[in-house]
Amino acid sequence: MLSALLIGMLLMVTGSINVVPSAQPIDIVFAGDTMMDGSVKRAIARNGPDFPFRYVKKEVTRADLAVANLETSITQAKRKDSVQLFNFKSNPSSLQGIKHAGFDLVSMANNHVLDYMQVGLMDTFKSLNDNHIQYMGAGKNEREAYSARTFLIQGQKVKIAAFSRFLPSGNWFARGDHAGVADAYDPDRMYKAITREREGADYLIVYIHWGVEKNNHPEAWQREMARKMLDSGADAIVGSHPHVLQGFEIYKGKPIAYSIGNFLFPDYIRNRKADTGLLHLKLFEGQIEMSFTPYTIRNNQVIPRGVDYKRAQLKYLEKLSYGVKIKGDKIMR
Repeated sequence: MLSALLIGMLLMVTGSINVVPSAQPIDIVFAGDTMMDGSVKRAIARNGPDFPFRYVKKEVTRADLAVANLETSITQAKRKDSVQLFNFKSNPSSLQGIKHAGFDLVSMANNHVLDYMQVGLMDTFKSLNDNHIQYMGAGKNEREAYSARTFLIQGQKVKIAAFSRFLPSGNWFARGDHAGVADAYDPDRMYKAITREREGADYLIVYIHWGVEKNNHPEAWQREMARKMLDSGADAIVGSHPHVLQGFEIYKGKPIAYSIGNFLFPDYIRNRKADTGLLHLKLFEGQIEMSFTPYTIRNNQVIPRGVDYKRAQLKYLEKLSYGVKIKGDKIMR
């Protein structure tokens, strides 16, 4: 849970500052694709909005800041965007579970946030604001969508920005005064936004929706894009969208998590698509350390597993990674 002062949704700071070491590491936890439609919606109706997160809340609330990808519209609208094969919408009350679980910030840079058109998008903004959950990666105009969210934690200015490289239509792009998503189809636009947002920050983390569904490895263009984002000013990259976990990489001392998979999804997911976890980024003295705690999605909940499962998962992820070792839950070169 956020133990920091929120500086504002659209704070813009010019100039650069030196990193002043915090008294102790800052722990930021990231969760993957979170969708409360289908069987999850029915489970919440029966058991309440806290039900899906019952077993993960303790770990999330210990963090200084917690972030998830909101892979759904929050709306009662009925008109669907016809470009979509699957349209997701969740009840506004479901956000209470996300808030109570300790999540402070959600990414809206994904391929489902506009499933119910502009009405659904505006409803989602309102519901998030009503529940005091910050959002990024989408906005009522281009400037808002491409702006990072800024937090002051232990005297450190931490910014987090979000982009999507998988969208069903160009009409979803935030351009000018058109509401939409911060897309990564124009990489230079994204790189410039990263460079701009890095100004005045001690740390900038990018959460990006990208890749190929069901693939357990990133494409070559993703690895190149990740490096360019880091060279443009990002300090860490966190990915989602493939609906499965992918490996890790450390580039010039900066961590990359290519996909942290699903976090909460209906009960039709099985096997590798049900493997999930929490990614921890620990910020200290200008460096970022990465670790991962495996969980499983089962019966509309995020649940812990035994030691053997965790070891097997981390060994599997190490094999998928690029030049890193996983010792305990820590990911290092």
